[in-house]
Amino acid sequence: MITDELLHLLELKIKDLLARHDKLKQTTSQLQNGKSLLLEEKETLMQKQQRAISQIETLVSRLKSIEDLP
Repeated sequence: MITDELLHLLELKIKDLLARHDKLKQTTSQLQNGKSLLLEEKETLMQKQQRAISQIETLVSRLKSIEDLP
């Protein structure tokens, strides 16, 4: 037979597990939000990098055309 003390301990353990579950859900949500922000930042940086590459290629092309002048 389960005693009142065991029931109380079980109740405390269940409350602790529920609290941990809630904390893990909150942490997971924060991590997902952080991941989304990082992915957006990555996309922005990749676009900036592509623009910089394009500008450098344009400058190199201009320099080559200047070199080709008599």
